[in-house]
Amino acid sequence: MSLSNQTLKNKILTSSIIGNALEFYDFTLCGVFITILAREFFQSTNENNVLWGFFAFSAAFWTRPLGAFVFGYIGDKYGRKVALTWSLALMGVPTFIISILPSYGSIGIIAPIILIICRMLQGLCAGGEFNGAAIFALEHLKAKPGLISGVLISSCTVGSLVAMFIAFLTTQEWMPEWAWRTSFAFGSLVSVAGFIIRRHTVESVEFLQAKTLVTITPLATVWHEDKNSFFLAMSTGLINGVLSYTLFSFSCVYLTKYMGYTLSQGIFYHLFGVITHMCLCPLFGGLSDQISPKNSLKLAGRLSLFIPAISFFLFQINTGLSIIVGQVLLGVLVASFGGPGHYFLQTLFPTKNRYTGASLGFTIGMAITGGTTPLLLTYLLNVQSSHYVAAAYLSVWGLLWLCALGYFHPKIKLHYKSKKIMKRAA
Repeated sequence: MSLSNQTLKNKILTSSIIGNALEFYDFTLCGVFITILAREFFQSTNENNVLWGFFAFSAAFWTRPLGAFVFGYIGDKYGRKVALTWSLALMGVPTFIISILPSYGSIGIIAPIILIICRMLQGLCAGGEFNGAAIFALEHLKAKPGLISGVLISSCTVGSLVAMFIAFLTTQEWMPEWAWRTSFAFGSLVSVAGFIIRRHTVESVEFLQAKTLVTITPLATVWHEDKNSFFLAMSTGLINGVLSYTLFSFSCVYLTKYMGYTLSQGIFYHLFGVITHMCLCPLFGGLSDQISPKNSLKLAGRLSLFIPAISFFLFQINTGLSIIVGQVLLGVLVASFGGPGHYFLQTLFPTKNRYTGASLGFTIGMAITGGTTPLLLTYLLNVQSSHYVAAAYLSVWGLLWLCALGYFHPKIKLHYKSKKIMKRAA
């Protein structure tokens, strides 16, 4: 491999990492600042103020499928690089607007309207970025797709960690009241850096070879030729939405709203689960290189049947150690799904409609459960006396995932093969 080729692959991986990190930075930032966003932009002071915050948070999920459709079409028709370059550049615009948006007290009802529109624009860009960046990277880097998949998901966690670290600093008593706004301003600057790096990458050879096969309407091709793959991609998004946003958003709110911890304390304990997720995603991704992504996700589904109950049991013990262990276990569970996820989706679709099929299917699932899970769990805990309702909710979705995997996967022709698998076949 020439030095220039290696440098190019490094740029491709770097641009994908930045795109994923920025997306989760933005999403996590809104999650940890839920109470502040509700206070600043909804002027809500009653018991349901967190629900208003989650309502704004969920707005990004409404437009993720539209973003997957738009950028998926561009990615399958005109190239992955074109779609990803613009999705990353546009992500910084609504993030910057939030950083300077006047409060409800200053401009009234216009404030929450603009906030929701900004979240919808973030979701539009994220719909084309998350899966598209992985597709682009894995079409270039085929040696260890499971490991690369895990690294890309870990980069999302890095974005979340940076968001929580900055949120931790800006919520200290000695910081000015407006300090939280600098967190969003920083996110807009990162998008500019990612845009510059991505412009200096090249299109994947796999896409260029299949370009003549791309139809005018990739979505129609997905529906007629890869319907089972589409439903399985949607199922993957459903379970990931439930688990990821329980860990990355709801668990911090759970500790502050229902366990009585301050926001800084909640973020501190929350970090143990997030760091665990970051460290283990490459390991679970690497495992999928050895046992196949399907078997890895089957293992993850089985873990989801009992880990949630153990975690919430430990939360109820309510000691520092028990909360840390509970968060770590949640991190393990989410990593078991996240690590092999991109590799798994890559195998479901041919190159000619992979961007559309994987992105749209996954984001539809995420739109259904990602934005609603924190909102629904908050509502259930407001009306139910048992805190184990959250654990039951996660386990039910784990069971549904195992059923979907067992039903759809045998009907699918796998399209993506790593170099290791091709060598074995030879």
